[in-house]
Amino acid sequence: MNFETSILTDFYNCCNVPIRLTNEEFKDLCKVGYTDFFDRIYPIEEIKLNINNSEEEFTNFHLKLKNDINYKIVDMSKYNKKTGYFVIGPFRTNVITNLINKDIPYKPIACCQYLSTLILSIYEDKLKQSTPSSIMSPYIRKAIGYIHMHYKEEISIDSICEELDINKCYFCSLFKKYTGNTFSYFLNNFRVEKSKELLRNTNLSLLEVAFSVGFNNQTYYSIIFKKFTNQTPSQYRSSSLLCELNE
Repeated sequence: MNFETSILTDFYNCCNVPIRLTNEEFKDLCKVGYTDFFDRIYPIEEIKLNINNSEEEFTNFHLKLKNDINYKIVDMSKYNKKTGYFVIGPFRTNVITNLINKDIPYKPIACCQYLSTLILSIYEDKLKQSTPSSIMSPYIRKAIGYIHMHYKEEISIDSICEELDINKCYFCSLFKKYTGNTFSYFLNNFRVEKSKELLRNTNLSLLEVAFSVGFNNQTYYSIIFKKFTNQTPSQYRSSSLLCELNE
């Protein structure tokens, strides 16, 4: 289970309320607890309208629609400027509408006030668990958290420094100091580890695997993979299958 899915799964297990994570352009990164029905009623345009009209630095919307359909939209800009949004819901807050139609989870209004706090607490806890305890710099914690969330997308040192509002040279020295590696080495290693999961557990082509973890071409992906593992992706997949057969 990847980093972002584990966050949503923990939240869903606690509350039984569907939740999705989107990037800053409202593209889904992952979702948990959603059904086809929930996807059909997902009010993406209304959510965009509310967020785009907000002048607040940190946003926490409670969006209430007709038929007592509610959503919480939690902006993660508190941690990184353009990380994205947690969208919690749908859920109902009126016990009468819930009795009429129980297809959408019911949460008392007093309870739903804490949903945004809970998801952010889970996110912070997961980030701390996945970051070595020796890394105390908030810049490095945020950078690693950003990699966990966005490794499938194009990431550069320049974009990270812009997100964190930090000088590039200072960031590079700070990252090397706390992790022992350069930012590029850390990012590529993380992507390779994620690609191993896909090689073991899916039938995706090598090109599809490369794209899925943020590499823009198969050749470069294979070069980087062999650098970290001393195997090509194909060799790794074959050896993993052989190990499974021998177990």
